[in-house]
Amino acid sequence: MKKMKGVIAVTLVVSVLFSGNSLITAKTEKKTGIKTKKVTMNTGQKKSIKLKNKKKKAKYLFQSSKTKIVKVSKKGVMTALKVGKAKITVKEKLGKKTKKIGTVSVTVKKAAKPSPAPEQKVTPTPVSTPAVTPVNEKPTVSPQAPGQTETPQTPTPKPPVNPEIKDTPAKFDSTQSGAKYGKVERTNYYSPITGKNRNVNVILPEGYTEEEKYPVIYLFHGGMGDENDWMDGKVQIMIGNMIASGEAKEMIVVMPNCRCRENDAANPSDGFAPDHVHSFDKFLDDFRDNLMPFIESTYSVATGRDNTAIAGLSMGGRVALNIGISLPDKVGYIGAFSPAYGIFPYTNNGLTEEGLFTEETFTLPEYYKNSTYLLINNGNQDGMVKEEPQRYHNALEANGVHHTFYTLDGGHDWVVWKNGFYNFARYLF
Repeated sequence: MKKMKGVIAVTLVVSVLFSGNSLITAKTEKKTGIKTKKVTMNTGQKKSIKLKNKKKKAKYLFQSSKTKIVKVSKKGVMTALKVGKAKITVKEKLGKKTKKIGTVSVTVKKAAKPSPAPEQKVTPTPVSTPAVTPVNEKPTVSPQAPGQTETPQTPTPKPPVNPEIKDTPAKFDSTQSGAKYGKVERTNYYSPITGKNRNVNVILPEGYTEEEKYPVIYLFHGGMGDENDWMDGKVQIMIGNMIASGEAKEMIVVMPNCRCRENDAANPSDGFAPDHVHSFDKFLDDFRDNLMPFIESTYSVATGRDNTAIAGLSMGGRVALNIGISLPDKVGYIGAFSPAYGIFPYTNNGLTEEGLFTEETFTLPEYYKNSTYLLINNGNQDGMVKEEPQRYHNALEANGVHHTFYTLDGGHDWVVWKNGFYNFARYLF
């Protein structure tokens, strides 16, 4: 009987020891939790959900209860889209088991309307020939331009004095062995100007990583198109081939919808109506205040004018010239392929406009005249924009703005636009 009691006692001791270890483990292993469970955001703002005591082998899942108010990425980055309330559910997946960690309650308020940028007044300095700074010569820095908050020490980018214009390579828009064509993301951002989410296509370079910063080019579509125009024109293949051949650097390609109004669908019935045409001019504010901040906060972007390019075809070329001339502190590269009417006063296709600029004001501040890469091209048989691109060239030349202008055989078509893109992209960044 004594032996039996002894066995029982030993068993109890062992049991206590093991259960004690179990208790110690339970106490030392901390549960994963959410650091901030209530968040207030403004429309257009982004915030990351931060977790405490994350497990190394676990995967964390995020789901929004109202994606039209707040959307959340796979990494837990929330984007406030619309005024309202939503909840983000956070789950932890470890092996085959998935459990709920908790929720984040999000309240979205309307963002304050940004103050309008001060109007830039430029006094033109007419000259007989463009003032071109040779590549090896240090440029003279002019006084600070109106509206420019700070004058950098050295102007960038450094555009080529006489860029070589080449023919479009054979099979430029066909897939080639050894070339890689990156990843396309179709996303959207909220625009207070239109009161809705706006579509945008983004091409990320092959092997894209957040450890590296990439320059970005924004490509603008024609008057009847949308964010898919350049994709249909095979820009993903074109830029992939140029990177593979060493003619272009890796870059992020962004293709937005430039029709800045509530009805922004392609092929509208009012293609030559004032409301439709002017919606492209409104895109300047949307680009500056909404699209650029969205791209720079969502992707690993190298910021600054020396890392920012814009280009467009037809109406998109007009958009590129308008934005580039109006925002020289943000954009260092401007490409306009068969740019449409509207930069200057005109009457065409039953439409009359006062123009965005006069021939005297279509210029850059003195400081940027030789530190901006600006290229315009046009087809010799273009019956749509006719001689208007030549007119833009003449004004830039008279105002001493360093730029490149050339024509080639072709109409208002992709033959001209692809050649323009090719010769423009070769000198970027």
